[in-house]
Amino acid sequence: MEEKQIFHERYYLEHLLGRGNFSEVWLAHDKLTNIQVALKIYAPATGLDDAGLNMFAREFALVVNANHKNLLKPLFYAACDRKPYLVLPYCENGSIQKDVGTFTEQDAWRLLRDVSSGLAALHEMKPTVIHQDIKPDNIMLGNNGDFMITDFGVSTHLRSALRKSASSAFSSAGTMAYMAPERFSKNNTPIMASDIYSLGATVYEMLTGDPPFGEDGGLMQKKGAEIPELKGSYSEQLKKTIGKCLRENSWERPTAEQLEKYAISAMEGKPIHFVDEKTTWQKFKWVIIAAIAIVLIGGAFGAKMFKESLEKQEALRHEAYIKSQNDSIQNVITLRLTEATSYVKAGDDHDEYYENSYIDALGKYKEALDACNALVGVSPNPDRKDIEGCVQDVETKLYKAYVEIRDKSEIFEDVPEIFEEFETRLLLIKSHIDVAKYDLQEQNTELIEIKEGEK
Repeated sequence: MEEKQIFHERYYLEHLLGRGNFSEVWLAHDKLTNIQVALKIYAPATGLDDAGLNMFAREFALVVNANHKNLLKPLFYAACDRKPYLVLPYCENGSIQKDVGTFTEQDAWRLLRDVSSGLAALHEMKPTVIHQDIKPDNIMLGNNGDFMITDFGVSTHLRSALRKSASSAFSSAGTMAYMAPERFSKNNTPIMASDIYSLGATVYEMLTGDPPFGEDGGLMQKKGAEIPELKGSYSEQLKKTIGKCLRENSWERPTAEQLEKYAISAMEGKPIHFVDEKTTWQKFKWVIIAAIAIVLIGGAFGAKMFKESLEKQEALRHEAYIKSQNDSIQNVITLRLTEATSYVKAGDDHDEYYENSYIDALGKYKEALDACNALVGVSPNPDRKDIEGCVQDVETKLYKAYVEIRDKSEIFEDVPEIFEEFETRLLLIKSHIDVAKYDLQEQNTELIEIKEGEK
């Protein structure tokens, strides 16, 4: 792309606003409407193949109705010379990247409020949209002063397609700084809590000038690093809120909806009631009970009854808290199962690289199993047996895909380029299932069938 040229017979490219991992953003003049727009052009150097273009169109359809004041919604989508592009409202103030290290506490609360509100809208969509790349470059300052999320709705599959097409000029350096610890695990599928971690890292950087763990992000926590203290004359509420966003365990982080409520309370000058912390009563229960007992020393029986009543209320509160925690985890299990079912269905369509859908489904089922382990006082978990059965079914389908791809690879042994692609796909499958075990099962099944045939 070059300045002072017409793109797709309509957009006059005035100048380059920025370059991302897989895209360029241009300030352009729309000749048809006579307005300035921001043009986000993906894979500008190489373009995408038919599969990539179709995937891009499908994913744009998922977010076209994402109407929210804190989401910078695309106005239009099209493709030119196999390069998909989005037409976005032009924000004169640009992204908050230029303001890194200059934010006040009030700015930080506004950023938390606006971005968490936008994330809550994305997370509530059906199917759920995980942003995956919250960072200063992807948060715009609107003309009305609101912070707005951009570049949402780009799935893992689409990022993979863009990565394959990207030239060396488009590296992914820098994004790691905002990645949550779970993104560096064996099962690295992004979840809603991953967006919360990235937002926490972003707010930390806007206040201090640097991400909390440098360029290594949550990888440092996987290696044992502790969350760094937010230095400066900031309130304990802000420090605590950012610290909760950066928790290593994803289920210990607040949801986007909870985080928005925390920010609103702080901006109104009210104390924040964190859902995972004890109330004053829970902290000082025995001190209060002792004081009451002294006052009511003359009425021992009444004091005893009162104490028992208080303990019963405490037990009920604790039970309600456990139920709330379990309900939250159960929601995660339900969401993971819904996502897994969607991936299995996509894999069953046997489109190109369909094995990736089975791999994604396998990851979702395993996340659901992990969530089952986090449930308190639920043993055995009623969902576990069904989920383990689903894991077995998906592994079987993945093995069948492995056999099919292996057979195809043998046909193309004399065509290095095709054979190497098949081998890469086979290695990916082998990294997720025990192929040798299924090979042995297949051989045993064939022997049984032969013996039965001989009878």
